[in-house]
Amino acid sequence: MAGIIESSPAHQNFTKYDIRVIIKFSVILGKDASCIHKDLVTVLGEKAPSIQTVRKWVKAVSEGKDDMEDEPCLGRPVTACGDANISKVLVSLSDDR
Repeated sequence: MAGIIESSPAHQNFTKYDIRVIIKFSVILGKDASCIHKDLVTVLGEKAPSIQTVRKWVKAVSEGKDDMEDEPCLGRPVTACGDANISKVLVSLSDDR
């Protein structure tokens, strides 16, 4: 069975969300963080999340977290680096020369 997993290209495109859903499903099945991490490493290799990350999500799921998306981060809004602002900065820089 391991040969099938290793040769399958389907495991190459897991998103963070996909991995978190797998962790949630595994917690529901009663698996602990170490077992889940081992499974993820078997399938994803170096692309697997760290054991610390798996533990964090196992804890969150065990405490009732249903949403597998990231929480919004505090700090600079995403729009601060948008194309419109970059264009304004470039224009401002070219005006100063």
